[in-house]
Amino acid sequence: MKVLIIEDDAQLNIAITEFFKIKDFDTVSARDGLKAIDQIDNEHFDLYIIDINIPDINGLDLLKHIRKKDLHTPVIIITASLEIQNISTAFENGCSEYIKKPFYLKELDIRINNLLTLSKSATVRVRNELYYDLYTETFLYADQPIHLRYKEKRFCAILMRHANRIVSNETIFDYVWEGDIKESYPLRQLLGELRKKLPCNIIQTKIREGYMIETQK
Repeated sequence: MKVLIIEDDAQLNIAITEFFKIKDFDTVSARDGLKAIDQIDNEHFDLYIIDINIPDINGLDLLKHIRKKDLHTPVIIITASLEIQNISTAFENGCSEYIKKPFYLKELDIRINNLLTLSKSATVRVRNELYYDLYTETFLYADQPIHLRYKEKRFCAILMRHANRIVSNETIFDYVWEGDIKESYPLRQLLGELRKKLPCNIIQTKIREGYMIETQK
């Protein structure tokens, strides 16, 4: 388990780092956004712990940066802020958990264990025999996986991570094409091919807004 801790408070950074070293986690730390970006782009992590108010690049922008390429890895936001907007923005942009300072390290440990357990067994029922495994980012129909190409898989992943909510065209382009393309035609073409592979017409088009997938309970 490799963890990136992004916290500018030196004492708290050291405390969290030492706590996880005791648990035999491979722990890396940063105290500002610029160093954190460099680590995020050049190393693989299994968990991120990010303070919102850090120098250079704030934690919410780091969260957005992570989610443009990685929807799966758990991200825990920590902050002393009381602003409800920060909490709302964090979850809208893919935050997995949110902890208010001050907190006990044991509380952080409990939340991490819960997140890791959920991430390994998160299967969502989409239609009668159609399920989606959030961990492997795979559709299963009648217990058989549906093979999707790379961009098709990323398109479905961004919608399923925001199931029952409209995902904007901009968010989809940024994630599926990783910021390289901004034309609408390739998306329509991808969607047409994808609908041929899925057994149900689950992808809804919201004109001038984006796309969404509704799931059944």
